[in-house]
Amino acid sequence: MKLRTKRKKKARTALVICNGEVLSKKEIAPLLKENPFIVCADGGADKARARGIRPDVIIGDLDSISPGTRSYFSDVRTIHVKSQHSTDLEKALTFLLKHGYRSAVVAGTMGGRPDHAYTNFSILKKYQRRMDLLFVDPLCDIRIVGRSIAFDASVGTIVSLMPLGRCDGISTTGLKYPIRNGSLELGVHEGASNKVVSSPVTVSVKKGSLLLFIVKSR
Repeated sequence: MKLRTKRKKKARTALVICNGEVLSKKEIAPLLKENPFIVCADGGADKARARGIRPDVIIGDLDSISPGTRSYFSDVRTIHVKSQHSTDLEKALTFLLKHGYRSAVVAGTMGGRPDHAYTNFSILKKYQRRMDLLFVDPLCDIRIVGRSIAFDASVGTIVSLMPLGRCDGISTTGLKYPIRNGSLELGVHEGASNKVVSSPVTVSVKKGSLLLFIVKSR
């Protein structure tokens, strides 16, 4: 069963499906309600097919997509980008930027090899000034704070703040262990496993790239 309906007008946001651990059909269904433009990064097309999702574009070096899925989506626009100087996710994001998209939800960035996950965190940092990106994972949602962010979360929700390098001028509200104009630095001091005590939660940072993890209740 297909999980999306025919689009009547150009979507203002996009959904990128990668080849990592992707949400279940039930979990991914809410992301399809706004009828996003769907891009599969190479083997992400296999994950989309398994969930009854039809992409608008498949892009990558095409070394991961299965022959069966490529045949199944034979009428979907497929772009072969041979360059090995960028990952399939970067190829997908570059395509979206070229076509005017400035925000995207990205599924399937975690799971599998840890070095792939770390590379995807680096991509978040690389694209943060050009796109508003949210990584969605079965266990948590991940994004870069930018300069400030506010969000609603249930009391007890686990929130982690992980710096990509060093971050200064960090302040938070709504967390059990608040930070007041503090610093976090990779390999020195990270902000793992804090808890929400009131909502909305706010996080701000004056300098540096700060990853925000919001852990989902299971």
